[in-house]
Amino acid sequence: MAQNYSDAPVLPGEHDVRATPQEKRSAGRGAFFSAFAAFLLLALLGVAFLIPKLRHRDSLVDQARAEAGPPPVVVTKLTLGQRSSKLELPGTVQAFEQTPIFARTAGYVSKRLVDIGDHVRAGQLLATIEDPQTQQSLLQAKATQLQLQAQLLQAQANAHLSTLNNTRNQQLQQEGVVSQATADTFTAQAGVNDATVNAARANIAAGEANVRSLQEQASFSRVTAPFAGVILSRGIDTGSLISSGSATTVTQLFTIGQAGTVRVFTNVPQSSAPAVLGASTAQVQFRELPGQTFSGKVTRTSQAIDPTSRTLLAEIDLPNSSGNILPGMFATVTFAVNDAQPPVLIPANALFVRTAGPQTFVLDSNHVAHIRNLVLGRDFGSNTEVVSGLKQGDLVVLSPSDAVTDGTKVDPEMQQ
Repeated sequence: MAQNYSDAPVLPGEHDVRATPQEKRSAGRGAFFSAFAAFLLLALLGVAFLIPKLRHRDSLVDQARAEAGPPPVVVTKLTLGQRSSKLELPGTVQAFEQTPIFARTAGYVSKRLVDIGDHVRAGQLLATIEDPQTQQSLLQAKATQLQLQAQLLQAQANAHLSTLNNTRNQQLQQEGVVSQATADTFTAQAGVNDATVNAARANIAAGEANVRSLQEQASFSRVTAPFAGVILSRGIDTGSLISSGSATTVTQLFTIGQAGTVRVFTNVPQSSAPAVLGASTAQVQFRELPGQTFSGKVTRTSQAIDPTSRTLLAEIDLPNSSGNILPGMFATVTFAVNDAQPPVLIPANALFVRTAGPQTFVLDSNHVAHIRNLVLGRDFGSNTEVVSGLKQGDLVVLSPSDAVTDGTKVDPEMQQ
């Protein structure tokens, strides 16, 4: 009889190959939950053990702080800035008058009479342009004018003859020699000839206007200086082919500037714009002219803040009879400004910048430090203007350590 191995017992340490898949999954889940429970138990035991240790450490820290007392800090009392101050800004020099010169007629440059750096007077001839097309058109217009004048003489003669014939036929019609229809025909012809005379005169007027236009166009072949100044640049030479106009594709003949007086332009920040609006003079210096300070007049401002740069454009006019100040130079413009309400000045080492922006620690009457958000103005290096956030007499902490936090009671010492 065959032995039934399914009924044989499983010895300890042997793998039961007879277990079903469901039984195996149940056994795996049981092992996982047992391990997880053991982990939670260990975590709870660890937390229960660490919490008293942490509390004990915090109590020791608090006790040490209490025994050490409030952290010592150095403080200073804030003061106001001066009512009168100097505002230095960069500037750019431009010629008092400066303009590009373009041709008003097309052709070839037959003569170039000036070059870069030449001083010219108003109306001086700079170059001549050969424009044969305009010259031929002018000759044709003058010839047409002569034809129109001849046509006028012919029309006047025909009108005179028609008037005489009409007068005779009116008398003959009254005497009954010619019919009324014949007399009316001569009257109509006289009117037509008179109208022809008027048309000829109108054609002559139109021809004269055309001649004047071409003469004006021909005069553009002479390029002259619009004002007295210096030739700053030229873009032509003898024989250059040029076109009329002032578009970007048209050759620029010259650039002329007047530098007997120069303009210095500077952009004033919005915060200083009210003070500059009341200024009448400014001091201008140039790095290339050491030791020289030029006094100029604030002639005009834009009277508006540029929304792109948040600045006010100001212009200072400087006499430049010596010609040492060249257009395009970089300048340093200094304004003497008076502030009716001087701003508070804070030392640089009392400021710190965090995500909320510039801040400082301010002490109250109980020597407790509080963080104060600030809006800053001009930076003077060792001091900075405070637009808002502080007032005169506030005590601020200098170079605060990590021990100073918001709400910390401190031991202040006034800066000497």
